[in-house]
Amino acid sequence: MTCSPTYYEILDLPTTIQHDHTIPSQVLRSAYRRALLQNHPDKSTKPPLNSNQKQAVYSIDQISAAFKILSDPKLRVKYDTELKLPQNSAINGENERQSFQTGIEIVDLDDLHLDEEKGIWYRGCRCGDDRGFLIREEDLEEAADEGEVSVGCRGCSLWLKVLFGVVEEGTQKDSGSGELRDKREMAIS
Repeated sequence: MTCSPTYYEILDLPTTIQHDHTIPSQVLRSAYRRALLQNHPDKSTKPPLNSNQKQAVYSIDQISAAFKILSDPKLRVKYDTELKLPQNSAINGENERQSFQTGIEIVDLDDLHLDEEKGIWYRGCRCGDDRGFLIREEDLEEAADEGEVSVGCRGCSLWLKVLFGVVEEGTQKDSGSGELRDKREMAIS
């Protein structure tokens, strides 16, 4: 089974930087430019490959995707979370998204408690934190296109993947409830 390179490997970032919460933008830009030059067929300073050397060559698309994800803090957090999850085997094929992953539980938004005053959904965690998993309305709005949001427990390393659907505005004729009613209606049927 071949393992695809991480975005950190594509940009050739040292492992010490990979664990930092923020990567300075200048470091990322330099790594991006260096990766482009090293992988460009006309500008590469790498010696030609011979049978004894194995050198990774990345496409411009791979390098650009790596830079895009690692330079956006929200996308990087999501990417880092996915890197920490155990890899699914190739046997799973199309059922890859439905396979069980240690440390992450998949639930519907309806499975969480709603605090209307604060505009948050919450659920207790087995570590003992009564509101270990918190989701704000803003989190749901940001992830509306994806229909899912991942949230880590405040007290331990467990994660929840919360699935939801968005009810389009105008489909409800309930006056007086306003936007909060629309948010509560987010749920996968």
